[in-house]
This record gives sequence, C-alpha cells and structure tokens, in this order.
Amino acid sequence: MYKLLIVDDEKQVREGLKRLLPWQDYGITIIGEAINGREALGIIEDQRPDIVLLDIQMPVMNGLELAKRIHGQYPECKFIVLSGYNDFARVREAMKYGAVDYLLKPSGKEEIIRIIEEIIDSLEDSLISRLHNNEYLALLKNNVLNRLISGTISSRELKDKLALLQLDLSSGCFSIVSVEIAKNESMVEDDASWQIFSACNICDEIMVKSGKGVAFTDFSGRVNMIIRDFSGWSTDTQLKILLENCICEIKKRLKLEVTIAVGNQVSSTRKMYVSYKNALRTLSYRFIFGIGTVLYYDEINEYFEKAPGAVSIDSDRFRELIKEGSFKPVDRYVRALFEDQIRSDPLAEIYVLKNSALELSVLAFQCLSEDFFIDQHEIADTKNQSFRNIMIQISPEGVQNQTLEILKRVIEMIETSREKTLSKPVFDSIQFIEKNYSNPDISLQYLADDFHISTAYLGKLFKKEIGSNFNDYLNTFRIRKAEKLLLSTNFKGKELAEKVGFSSYNYFYMVFKKITGQRPMDIRKNTLGKP
Repeated sequence: MYKLLIVDDEKQVREGLKRLLPWQDYGITIIGEAINGREALGIIEDQRPDIVLLDIQMPVMNGLELAKRIHGQYPECKFIVLSGYNDFARVREAMKYGAVDYLLKPSGKEEIIRIIEEIIDSLEDSLISRLHNNEYLALLKNNVLNRLISGTISSRELKDKLALLQLDLSSGCFSIVSVEIAKNESMVEDDASWQIFSACNICDEIMVKSGKGVAFTDFSGRVNMIIRDFSGWSTDTQLKILLENCICEIKKRLKLEVTIAVGNQVSSTRKMYVSYKNALRTLSYRFIFGIGTVLYYDEINEYFEKAPGAVSIDSDRFRELIKEGSFKPVDRYVRALFEDQIRSDPLAEIYVLKNSALELSVLAFQCLSEDFFIDQHEIADTKNQSFRNIMIQISPEGVQNQTLEILKRVIEMIETSREKTLSKPVFDSIQFIEKNYSNPDISLQYLADDFHISTAYLGKLFKKEIGSNFNDYLNTFRIRKAEKLLLSTNFKGKELAEKVGFSSYNYFYMVFKKITGQRPMDIRKNTLGKP
C-alpha cells in the first residue's frame, strides 16, 4: 500500500479529500492529516508517506516552505499542490521544488484520479529501477495484481507491468482464489501479519512451481491467487490437488487452519474483479461446509439450485414476523419450514438445512441492524457466534433447535431496545429524521437550533440514550433506506444519493461501502443469484 498524507488547514477540505475516492482501490492508505507545514513535517519524518497533498496557504508554516523541505529532505516523496484561483505565482514556485502537479480547489474527481494514476505509475517506475532487490519486485507485483483484481489498472499499463514482472496472463481462462485464515483471538497483530506473509509464500511456492498461478496479498491483508488455465470446478483436478496441498502445507508448517474459495471462471483479465468478488462471497459458506476445505463458487451455486429438499423462504413474511416481536409465530414458521424440507426429501443433506438456517439468521440480523437503539458491534459479535453455532451442528434437530435459539435471542434484543425510554429532544430528533431523512440540511446544529438547546447538550444526550453519535445514526438510517430503494426502484448514482439526503454522490458511496461492506450497485446485483 502507498501511504498518503493530507495537509490543509481547512477541516472541510481534508474530510472532502478523504471521501472523494475509494483510495484503497488504488492501493493507497491515508496515514494521517495535518493542519500546517510544521505538523506535517513531524508526520513525514515518522511515517515517510509516498504521496502528500498539501495546501499552499496555511498558518505557522505554509505550503511553499513545506514543499521546499520535502524537496530537500525527502526527495522520494511525491507531492501535489492544492491552490485557490489566485495562487498561480505560488504554484509555479512550488513546481520548482518538485511538485508533481497542482489541483485547483475545488477539483473534480476525474482530475484527481488522473494525477493519482500518474503518481502510482511514477512510484512503480521507481520500484522498477531497483528490481534487482527481490523486496521491491514483490512490492511491485503485489501493487499491480491488487489493482488488477479491483479493476483500477488500464489494459496498456497492465500489459507493460506484467511483461516486466514476467507474468503471462495474456490468454486462457482464469479464476481468483481467496484464502481465509481461521482467526485466533489471542493472536497479536504482528503475529497475524507474519502468518499472512508466510501463508502467501507457501501458496506462491506451490502455484509457481506448478505453473498454475501466482499468489499475493490483497489490500485487506488476505492471501489471494490468480489461477491460469482454469477449466472449471468439476474438471480442473490439477487445481484441486494443488489447493488441497496449500491447505496441508499451511497446517503442517504454520499450524493454521485455512479455507480456500475459488471464484467463477472468467475469460479475460478485465473480468477478474468479478471472480475476486465471488471468491470472497464463497468464503462465507465455510460456516456450512466447514473450515479447512476448498469451496467452489460454481459448485455451491449448482448444489443449492439442484439440492433435494430445498424450500423457498418468504423473506418479506419472515422479516415481518421478526419485527412483530413475538417468538411463537416465528417458532411455528421455522418448524414448518424444516418439516417441509425433510418431508420433500427425508434424506435431505445437512448442508441444505444449514443453508436455510443461515438464510433465516441473516434475515433476522438484518431486522436487528435496522433497530438503531442496539450497538452495531454487539450485533456483529452475536451474528458471528450464531453462524459458528449453526456450523457445528451434526443433526437436523440440532440445526433446527440452534436456529430457534438464535431467532429467540434476536427478538429479545429487539424487545429490550423498544423498552428504552427516550428524552423528548432525542425522541423528537429520531421522529424528525424518520420523516425528513431526504433533507440534506439535517444536522445536529439544525435540530438543536430548532429545539432551542445547545448542540453539545443534544449531542451528549443522543450518544447517551442511543449508543451512537448523531451523524452515525443519521448516516446509517439513510443507507438502510437506500438499500430498500436499490431493491424496489431503478434509482442509481446521484439520483439515489439525493433521494436519501446526500448532496454528494462521492460521500454517499463512501458511507454506503463503510456501513454495508458493499458498493451500492452490488446490493442490486446480489439479489439476482447466490451465493
């Protein structure tokens, strides 16, 4: 990952730049922000960023002085100048100190993307000049392959970089493979990083030796592989043997349990991002089929389409039952569902029942997530533990009973939250948001002024009674509404963002991805099929 530092004395500008792009997709992580040149120098000395976005006009130490210092002390650091319309003389001076480019405030997303891509090329070119060192070669390979699976590298640049790395991805069918290391709660961060690095080396060693593929780590720290000449899950026996070998070697050498997921087959590098996404989705099925196995996206899809005993779940009806808050109707629904599955095929495999159990649990936790009086971290912890409990069941009765326990717990959490007594300002704030969430002007200040109380008082009250701050609550409420619109309308892009109260689509996109873990259009696409 390349490291980015943002330097500007205006908080609004800094926040806007952080939200403007999905920086991680470009292999960039924001390591900090500073309000003046002096503060920035301290961060540069400590963090050694690769890229700095700096404003010209700042107090204490201005951008020109900072540019001069960077040029003299950190020549490997690339910096971009931010300027107003009357700063051209200063911009020219900054360019003399080595500024890569400049941006007028405000600048469009496309202009920033152009400059960032040029800087990435420059940084990678500097790595190329030092390719005699294997460490730099590995870094370049990781950056290029990550941009490939995230779809942020041009065809021309990809061709040049792959030739340099001597990686042949010119033709044939491909697949992306993702590796999930079973978590150990006692493991410290440094040990986890070492595990990922070691597991990646083991996979790369096996794949490169066979000529079947190459391994690398993605920007989230997960081991992935690009597989060449992938003929499909049912026919590619060589790949299956190699992946099972990866699992065995990682367990033998590192004492770790891993699950491997194989994405769908794609015919070109331009479609690898689809296979990558489906590999990640397939990993969630380790809760059904068990940890320490090789899972294929297409095989699981085919299995559940043809599985005997599979019964369709009425999602809307089931969600209504959960929200009603009475366990008895839910109990009757679940028991009838399992009876139908077993009646249609008395020998129905446990996997089919577990899949239904997981689907019911996911729907229930979705209802729970919409209740904003419950801490979202508590929901996540409860959900993960629930999935593990379903996974370890070995009989149909065990799956059914565990599912009912989970659903009972969810309903109890919803009922407990409804018993909370709210103060009038907080109750009125929530009511206002529910009725006016599409108004982009809603803010804590807006409501505090309307209620004739101080912003600080309302903010503390809201945090105390709801468990989250006002902005988090508002953003989560709006995103939940956006999810429903994605499934019930054709709204997209800026129109969708405006319907739920976001005046900026870029900000909406960043918030949406942060809360849901997916892009807006993925929500709509994911309703068309499984897994």
